[in-house]
Amino acid sequence: MKSPAPLRHVGRLLPALIVGAIALGSGPRPATAQPASAPPKSAAKSAARPASKPAPQPAAPPRATEPSGPDDAFMQARAAAARGDTARIEQLAPQVGDTHPLAAYLDYWRLRARLAESRGDTAGPLDAEARAFAAKHAGALVGELARRDWLASLGRRQVWGTFDEALPELVGRDDLAMRCYALQSRAAGNEAVAPEARELLMRPRELPDACNGLLGALVAAGQLGAQDLWWRLEAALESGSVPAVRRAANAATPRLEPKQLDAALARPASALDGTPSRELTVIALVMLSRADPTDAAARLSEVGARLRPADRSFVWSQIAAGGMRRLLPESHAWAREARGARASDETLAWHTRAALRAGDWPTVRTTIERMSNAGRADPTWTYWLGRALAADTARPESMHEARVLFTSIAGRADFYSQLAGEELGLKLELPETATPPSETEVADARATPGIVRALRFYDLGLRFEGNREWNFAVRGMGDRQLLAAAEHARRLGLLDRTVNAADRTRVEHDYALRFPAPFAERLKPIARAQGLDPAWVYGLIRQESRFVSDARSHVGASGLMQIMPATAKWIARKMGVRDFTPSQINELDTNLQFGSFYLKTVFDDLDRSPVLASAGYNAGPGRPRSWRGTLPQTVEGAIFAEIVPFNETRGYVKHVLSNAIWYGALFTGEPQSLKALLGDVQPGPSVAATASPGGD
Repeated sequence: MKSPAPLRHVGRLLPALIVGAIALGSGPRPATAQPASAPPKSAAKSAARPASKPAPQPAAPPRATEPSGPDDAFMQARAAAARGDTARIEQLAPQVGDTHPLAAYLDYWRLRARLAESRGDTAGPLDAEARAFAAKHAGALVGELARRDWLASLGRRQVWGTFDEALPELVGRDDLAMRCYALQSRAAGNEAVAPEARELLMRPRELPDACNGLLGALVAAGQLGAQDLWWRLEAALESGSVPAVRRAANAATPRLEPKQLDAALARPASALDGTPSRELTVIALVMLSRADPTDAAARLSEVGARLRPADRSFVWSQIAAGGMRRLLPESHAWAREARGARASDETLAWHTRAALRAGDWPTVRTTIERMSNAGRADPTWTYWLGRALAADTARPESMHEARVLFTSIAGRADFYSQLAGEELGLKLELPETATPPSETEVADARATPGIVRALRFYDLGLRFEGNREWNFAVRGMGDRQLLAAAEHARRLGLLDRTVNAADRTRVEHDYALRFPAPFAERLKPIARAQGLDPAWVYGLIRQESRFVSDARSHVGASGLMQIMPATAKWIARKMGVRDFTPSQINELDTNLQFGSFYLKTVFDDLDRSPVLASAGYNAGPGRPRSWRGTLPQTVEGAIFAEIVPFNETRGYVKHVLSNAIWYGALFTGEPQSLKALLGDVQPGPSVAATASPGGD
């Protein structure tokens, strides 16, 4: 067996076809670049004929205005960085001043812009400047960001020696792009890295440029081959990302005509007409399974003979996953057709949910046992594997094995750890409360540079940047420091940061900080007037907004209880509120009254099930009504929570109800039962998901 080709300048060695296929659409972009949008049809039609008038010129940069002070100068510099105007940043730097807590960001923005444009396969003066900046700001987020951007530049340019020297100082070394660059660097020294690379590259996700480069380099060097490219295509198909599928298909099936691939991606049902190739058939069937699993199953039954057995099993696995995302009753049978398929943990999770809904405990067990070690270690699947073992009464040792699994995750604050504790007969009680932080400890937290920077970002209305600074500042703190940071945030009214810090403690805990209950004198009477448990309402608010009163979601929901504008108008009509204006929803009492009224309406509409109502509050009440209509039998509330087909809503329901248990313990001082709160969910009539309060 010949040794792999050296990879120092692998771009020069790659066959043009592989390079073009893998790197298609994956060139480096400036950090602030936005996705390009397709031109309007009218523009496309006119492109073939001479323009009748000069093309419009790019908009001129906004006219510079004199900053009113250092903070305003910083905000103007930030805007200049977003448009790549480094000259303006330089101009504003003296007005921000060296003593401003965020002054280093101006130097970082200028450095970042230059790194994005850097070229050359050897280290140069810019690399020395980046190294010095990162060292000067070591321990600060801005230093971490600069080091990450510098490493990305080194990796893109394949300056591996300098990359290897700089990588150990990066806190976020587990970043996917950094891991791919690190593997490519090792491969450049003729080290065999294929097993580690497969673990990264064969997951169902769109790969960053660094990982596409790693894939191409290892193929060129002979460390990965045609089978690996096919497995990458299967992983891309599992992800459902059209760009990822296109890139992987171009690499794995270079003889495939672009028009054929376009048809399989955009019109998979039509692409299956006639006698498409084996590769095209697999692509089209999997893409069809995401839109219409039933049709995909029928088509596979018709054309399966032209596929290899492994291909058929893989396609069945995706049809089953697609069916379970729609809660189709055939999903479990389709998953049985896929037994033995090479599938990711994500796909196996959908198959497990299908078995849970069917009450097929043996299949729950065998499917989870096929997951990777990391997949089985997830508390979700640790718990359900334990339940499957406990259900196997034919094996005397099964109950012991189940208890070992439950014990491994019990004692923590999350949903499945709580349920595991109950399986062991443990009461869900509050842990002993830690000694409150001293004033000296709080003062130390107040003086932490990263927290100081976070607070200045909050003062400027830059919550994302503030949260990023806060998270970096508290990442390595011990329990006493975390409790002090949480208390400092509480005193400032930053309850989301209170929760953030208190949630991280490992031994010393204060659940009153983890689960704050502000404005209780206003919320509790409102909740009780609606017949709602205040613990549940608090659990919902903690998940919805983390007590950020001006929180606004990406879809436009507002306030503590995150109410959509259309829903607010519907509630106002139902409550008889006259002259309601949308801005009122951000008022504390209005938000609490409207949110509690809506939750009560959904609760009553869904048979007073906290599981269904929590799902309905997040996804619209018509959806859980529709989902329960697919149940073949009554199921535990925990099973229903797990089979919710929307990833966001599934996590939401678990968090809300887990929160409610801890709030209940705080309010009553008594042990709580999550299983009792979850109850059972009975089948209901299958109805359209649009017939719901508030327009869903």
